[in-house]
Amino acid sequence: MALGGQTPATPQPPDTTAPYVLPPVTVSVTRTELPLARTPLSIQSVDLSEISRARPTWGLDEALVTVPGVFVANRYNFSQDQRISIRGFGARSAFAVRGIKILLDGIPQTLPDGQGQLTNLEIGEVDRIEVLRGSASALFGNASGGVISIWTRPPAIENVQQETRFVAGRFGERSDRTWNKWQSTTAMRVGPGTAQVTASRLDYRGERDHSAADQRVLNARLRMPIADGWSLTLITDVGDNPRADNPGSLTLAELQANRDTAPALNTNRNAGKDVTQIQSGATLHRAMTNGGEATFTVFGLTRDLKNPITTTYIDLDRVAYGARSSVTYPLSLGSLAHRLTAGFDFQRQRDDRENFAYLNTPGDSATRSEVRSLNQLEHVTEFGPFVQSALDLSSRVTILTGLRYDWVKFGVRDRLVTGTNPDDSGERLMRALSGSLGLAVNPSASLTVYGNVGSSFETPTTTELANSPSGAGGFNTGLKPQHAWNFELGARGSLDRRFTYSVALFQAEVRDALIPYEIAAPRFFYRNAGSTRHQGLEVGGDLSVLPGLSLGAAWTYSDYRFRNYSFTDTAGTHVLDRRPLAGIPDNWLHLTLRARPAAFAGVWAEIEPTYSSGYLVSDVVNTRTSPWWSTNLRAGWDGEVGSLRLAPFLGVNNAFNHRYVSSVVINAARGRFYEPAPGRNVYLGMSIGVGK
Repeated sequence: MALGGQTPATPQPPDTTAPYVLPPVTVSVTRTELPLARTPLSIQSVDLSEISRARPTWGLDEALVTVPGVFVANRYNFSQDQRISIRGFGARSAFAVRGIKILLDGIPQTLPDGQGQLTNLEIGEVDRIEVLRGSASALFGNASGGVISIWTRPPAIENVQQETRFVAGRFGERSDRTWNKWQSTTAMRVGPGTAQVTASRLDYRGERDHSAADQRVLNARLRMPIADGWSLTLITDVGDNPRADNPGSLTLAELQANRDTAPALNTNRNAGKDVTQIQSGATLHRAMTNGGEATFTVFGLTRDLKNPITTTYIDLDRVAYGARSSVTYPLSLGSLAHRLTAGFDFQRQRDDRENFAYLNTPGDSATRSEVRSLNQLEHVTEFGPFVQSALDLSSRVTILTGLRYDWVKFGVRDRLVTGTNPDDSGERLMRALSGSLGLAVNPSASLTVYGNVGSSFETPTTTELANSPSGAGGFNTGLKPQHAWNFELGARGSLDRRFTYSVALFQAEVRDALIPYEIAAPRFFYRNAGSTRHQGLEVGGDLSVLPGLSLGAAWTYSDYRFRNYSFTDTAGTHVLDRRPLAGIPDNWLHLTLRARPAAFAGVWAEIEPTYSSGYLVSDVVNTRTSPWWSTNLRAGWDGEVGSLRLAPFLGVNNAFNHRYVSSVVINAARGRFYEPAPGRNVYLGMSIGVGK
């Protein structure tokens, strides 16, 4: 009998026809925290399991492979880093990262001239990565392709917590080519705040000759509340790479004869780099009671680089510093909710650059002479004020606008002045006003449809300006900044609780695109193309096939072409109108099949196949790379034994031992285009944690 004489309700099955409300997600890559559902931009957040679980944690390609629109060409060359491109921007990079703004815990890893370094990054301690694809200049200035915002893991501890990870592997056909990496993270309470220290080391002997690397990282974080609504974060990151060999690129004949070899000149001259970089920063954050927030950050960096390449010995001492600030304030317009964000970025970079010739000795000795071919002091100053408005026109419609002015001044003082070598000192000033307009519509709680238009601006870097084909010092006065207009339509949402998806259609009209070319390898020079067009389609999705079994997919279709581009060299005049851009595949597909059966508590496995179509290796040569498939396998167990958290794992990269080219040197001299990927690589590891 029911209490009170009422009949008890009959339990009802869940209503699977009701709209599925996406969990509330906020993103900070827009410079103020906004709900993702109301953001009219292509943004994807990559979580911890996609970043480092059972992966080697060599580089960002492992974490970004699930993001459509992002193509990472892994050179497997720790001297030159990976080539990261978003919607084609950044693909020209001969080393490091171009055209993309990179942030680590809010601290810029991209210098005021637009070049980004990843020396300080330990991917194994990263908690999440937010990727903004498309025009970002209205928010971040000197960035055509987008933004990669990396956040390390904030500790949630009661006293002391220790996490240790060790992984080791070998390349299948080269038993003497092994690698290992260890990482240790210690977190503890410090009064009302927390401190965290991470140390790691990678000892790598690659499958190719002359590809060894020794990478050491020490990162420290202190997060401290200092008053009601106020917090302070202090950061220090040290990256020390005493060895990073450069195996160089191969001709087709060398690739077919022995893909593991390195050109003799790279070996004889000990091509590679020895670099130490130290960066520190402090961020003061204020959370206001009305929902507003304010952030002020100061930071500084030193970098000492010794970089012997085959043609010259580069010695670079760098000092950089800066500040960035933003204030977000709710400022209602009548009955409409409105958030206004305003702020500025300031950076200053000083490069003391010397290039030395090698001694002309038998065997191409690696010994440098004291004869300088370049000796100059370079300065770059960037200042960029911006304003952004987020206006809710209704409960279902949001309009996001932004405006930014960038002032970037390059200066060079030539210190190699003689009677026959004139003074090439000078200045270059590059300015741009960038804007964006976006509209997000929510027809239902499980769907966002959006569109945006924006302009972007990208300067040449100091290295690109300093490499003049005339051989003169100073800066290349003929090299101009790159500008673009970007257009995008997209949608993201979910269906029936089991399927989440995103789709974006984009186009970029680029003027004065920066194009690399070689005269004598590996020295790159740059020129401007008249105009190019980038257009494509990005699709991402995640499907729950069965309980404990899911399938993820990321597909990018790209059509990037010169619209108006011709130049003349020793071979004649080349007209490249309608020709595809080199170095980027038309189709890129990545799949991830994940299994975590409930019957085997803690056991999991993943299969990760990747496909790339072939692409041109040069602006003028009709040679294409072959398309390729590669499959990675991972399996492990997550559980506890007593007070220990254990996570043993096994991985196999390129499980079927496919032979393919993972990266090319675009427009290389003497046909040295090809940078091959290693064959099968098996590794075994363990993570151990203790404390709460």
